[in-house]
Amino acid sequence: MPKPNPKLILPGSIRDFVARQATLPVETFLGNRETPDCPYGQYWLRAVAAMLLSGRIAPKADDFPNMTDVNRICKEANFDQYLFETTSQFLVAAEIIRPNEQESGYKPGKYSKAYWNHEFERLREAARHGFLELVQRSTPVRVWRVTFAFHSSLDSLVALFAAAFEGLAIPNEQAGRIFLGFSKLPSADLIDLGKRLGFKDLEYEAASWDGWLDEPGQKALLAALYGSDWAYTADHRKQEWMFLSDTARIILGLLAPPELPPPVLDFKVLPNFCVLAGADLPHEKLVPLFRHCKIKRIDRVFEFELNKRQLVETSSRSSASKLEKVLEESGPLPATVESLLSQRPRVGGEIRIRGCSAIVQPESAEVLDAIRQHSHLKGYLATGAPKGYLLIKQGSNPNNFVNRCEQLGFRINILQS
Repeated sequence: MPKPNPKLILPGSIRDFVARQATLPVETFLGNRETPDCPYGQYWLRAVAAMLLSGRIAPKADDFPNMTDVNRICKEANFDQYLFETTSQFLVAAEIIRPNEQESGYKPGKYSKAYWNHEFERLREAARHGFLELVQRSTPVRVWRVTFAFHSSLDSLVALFAAAFEGLAIPNEQAGRIFLGFSKLPSADLIDLGKRLGFKDLEYEAASWDGWLDEPGQKALLAALYGSDWAYTADHRKQEWMFLSDTARIILGLLAPPELPPPVLDFKVLPNFCVLAGADLPHEKLVPLFRHCKIKRIDRVFEFELNKRQLVETSSRSSASKLEKVLEESGPLPATVESLLSQRPRVGGEIRIRGCSAIVQPESAEVLDAIRQHSHLKGYLATGAPKGYLLIKQGSNPNNFVNRCEQLGFRINILQS
C-alpha cells in the first residue's frame, strides 16, 4: 500500500498532460479545508446501513434495494432518496451489507464488522472492492477486455490520476475524456509514477487501462467514483467541475487517515415516547430501533418515536423481544413506555394459501383484519374476495406476499392445488 508522499515529482509526460488541461484549484470550492473526515464514518451512512438491516427494505434481483420500500422509509425519515440509493448500492457492492435470501431482506456482509468498528485497513479493502464492483456492474461487455474489473487495477489508475491532479478540479463534461487521455500516456511513465507512490506490478494493467475507457466505460468509471464517495462536483461561474475527494485519497493511500472523532453514544428513552440514539452505537442497538420505531430525524443523534401502529406492523416472534432488551439498556424505562410495550399486540396466526387461485384463508377474523390493515400487506390485496378470505391482486407476486407474512410472524400453510 502506498504511503503519502508530499514531495512527489511527476514524470515529464504526466506533468505536461496535466498542464494542458483546464483546471481550477480545489480551494475555489472548498476554501481552506480542515482535517478530512474519516472515510465512511458519516452518521447518515450508518443510518442507511441500519435501515437496510432493519428488515423494512427488500432487495431486488440485482441485490440493490427495492425503491418502493426506500421511498417509503425515506419519506418517514425525511431523508434524501437519491443519497439513500447511491449509498446503499455502495454498501452492497462493498460487501458491507448483503442480501438475505431466506428472509427477503439484508444481513451483515463480509466487511460489516470492519465498517461498524472503523477497522481502517479492512474498510480500505472493502471500499476498493466496492468501487471495482460498481465499475463492473455498469460496464458493458467488450471482447477486447479479457478480464473483470476486479483484476483491472482501475483503482490504481484513479490513485495515479489523483496524485497527478492533486489539489485541482477539471471540467466535469470533459472528465471521462481526460481519464482516457491520462490512461493513454506512456506506460513506462505511469508505471514509474506508480512505483513512486508505492504501487507494484502495474506493468500489464497500465497497458490495458484505456481499453476500459470507451464512452460507456468512462460513464461507468465516473458513476463508480461518485457512488463510492471518491469524487464530487461543484459549480463555478455556470460551469460544473469535478475533483477527487479526500476519501479517495485516504483510501488509495495518498493521504494519511485522520484520527477518529469522539464517538456519539447518547442513548435515552423519554416519557414522551421519544428515543435518542447516537450514531456510533453498535448496530445491534441501532437496527432494532430503525425496525420498530418511527424514524423522526437523521443526525449525529438519531431521533425515533415509539408508537403502537409501528410496533404492530414491524413485530414478529423472532424480533418481538429485541426492542425491549435494547430499550432497557438505557436504564429504567418511563412508565408511559412500559405501558405501551405491555399493550403491544403480537402479530401472528396461521394463513392458508392456495397458489393456483391466489386465495388466502386467514384462520380467524382477527388475522384477516390484521393483514387487511397492515401497510406492508394491504397493497397486495384485491377487492371482491369471498367472505372470510383474501385475494392477492393480479400482477402481484404471491411469493413476496408470503415472504412478508412470514417476516411479520404469520404461519404459512401452502395448500395443494
